Amino acid sequence: MASRALVIGVGTYDHDSGIEGYPTIEASARAYGAALARDPRWGAAARSRVLEPDETRTSDGVMRALQEAAAAGEGPEDTLLVVYVGHGAYWQDVPGGQVHFAVGSSRSNEPWTWLSAWYVYRAIRKSKAGLKVLITDCCYSNMLPHLGADSALPGALGTRSEGTCVLTAVSGSVHNASADACQNLQPPLDTCTPFSGHLLNVLEQGMPDHAGDLTLGALRAGVDEGMQACGVHHPPRMLLNDASEAAPLFTNHAKGRRPRARALDTVEDWVRELLLNGERSLPALMRRPDLAGRVVVRLRTGDEQHRDLARRVDQRAGELLTNPADFVRYWGEIEPALLGGG
Repeated sequence: MASRALVIGVGTYDHDSGIEGYPTIEASARAYGAALARDPRWGAAARSRVLEPDETRTSDGVMRALQEAAAAGEGPEDTLLVVYVGHGAYWQDVPGGQVHFAVGSSRSNEPWTWLSAWYVYRAIRKSKAGLKVLITDCCYSNMLPHLGADSALPGALGTRSEGTCVLTAVSGSVHNASADACQNLQPPLDTCTPFSGHLLNVLEQGMPDHAGDLTLGALRAGVDEGMQACGVHHPPRMLLNDASEAAPLFTNHAKGRRPRARALDTVEDWVRELLLNGERSLPALMRRPDLAGRVVVRLRTGDEQHRDLARRVDQRAGELLTNPADFVRYWGEIEPALLGGG
């Protein structure tokens, strides 16, 4: 395998840059590096690295390292993971209205000194790796588009869009990602930013009730649940192109424990199951068409990821519900919600 992970943490700027530096940013980058080194999926030094300050000082330094990591991907079994921790900005009057990432030489309110997400997306999308994941812990990360073919980015900026995922620190209309440490986390993660600290906590603790490695869906669910338990953080956002929630990304360090037996009998059970494992479990759900309909209705009332999942489940329903009577039962649950605007 030729998988690569690249961690970009930019927390130090020139004293006259107008940008506030945070030690939590660089602490988070170091913690990602340590977590990757401990993970059997990523442990080899050649497969993951944290950029040094001299590399993160300029857009050129970041992009050279990113293009090198992206070029290593050879095929479907490979993964390209890119993590950015730092400041993000969004200028509507800059052509394309795209999110920009700070580098060490960036200056406040001078967009040309920042790294445009267009260039980051271009390098990632050109990778031949079967799974391409971008994790962004910065303000305005919720404004990032899909990495895939339905992205607002022109096709010329990258032709390979298969298997992409963007995980962001904020969602919805909230643009500010806190860089102040979360004191509810145990040392040393209480020196990290809240989003990265909670994500790293999931990597360290694992998910005892999730069988197998930590998938994209499990990672997002674990971070979301951890941040909600704190009660002071915003939930993350996850955008999938044709990557599956069931795609593995990290080792589940709790997988040696016996998973809790889960009888999937309620709408809530199935919503979580689908968020964790995507469409893999759909055949079992579709054996109960009325329950499947209620699950889709519930997903439609959720955030962007929930609504996207509802759309995919509904598309598959036509394939899996071959008995007309079963489809009528399924549609009977959905139709009232559609007529009522739900």
